[in-house]
Amino acid sequence: MKNLQSKGGFTLIEIIVVLIIVGVLAAIALPNLFSNVARSQGGEAVAALGADHSVTEGCVMGHPGSELALCNQAIAQTSHFTYAIAGLLNGSSGGNYVMTATATAGNGTVTLTKNTASASLICAGTVSYVGVC
Repeated sequence: MKNLQSKGGFTLIEIIVVLIIVGVLAAIALPNLFSNVARSQGGEAVAALGADHSVTEGCVMGHPGSELALCNQAIAQTSHFTYAIAGLLNGSSGGNYVMTATATAGNGTVTLTKNTASASLICAGTVSYVGVC
């Protein structure tokens, strides 16, 4: 005769323990995932600003008296950021400017500031992008 009371499968306690373990692992992993996403998007902004900085520098050096007309070109937009250049005026800025990448999700900005008086190029991030430079 066959045994009709064979035990198979998992008990309710075993399933609950597995769900608790999965929940704890998710609670640890998800914040790290989201911070890495913001960090990589900030890296995208820094790379784009660096490329546009090189183009703008070449233009300012080649056309020192007409910075605004020739060098304040539109920067290509990406899916995560909109870009802008401020302070590049008709020959009077001396090559000083601020390039800004503003997150389309509204969670911060990355700025690249050029100051010829102090001979500095400063990169800074706000909100989610602190420390990406």
